[in-house]
Amino acid sequence: MTAFLVALAGALGASSRYLVERRLRTTSWPRGTFAVNVSGCLALGLLLGLALPEPVATTLGVGFVGAYTTFSAYAVEIVAAPRRVGLAYAAGSVVAGVLAAGLGLWLGGHL
Repeated sequence: MTAFLVALAGALGASSRYLVERRLRTTSWPRGTFAVNVSGCLALGLLLGLALPEPVATTLGVGFVGAYTTFSAYAVEIVAAPRRVGLAYAAGSVVAGVLAAGLGLWLGGHL
């Protein structure tokens, strides 16, 4: 049952992301993505801080917020980790993510 609720909440989260980004879309600065990422971080932090019962926290955190933005999980993991680990994880994720995106774009253009 929890898996079904996560899937349902995920559908709502993904739809919400689409609507927010569509409403705030610009050509110069990705304010829609920025708004989704920051609001998702706030939402996940709030959910974790409320210490909700497991099925509710999983449904909302993994389902809705997880589909709304994965950046929220990244931010919370950085804050929750010991300082050095969090900083290394933050820097490593940005560098590795940008390199992986570049590699993916390059590979996609050459296949």
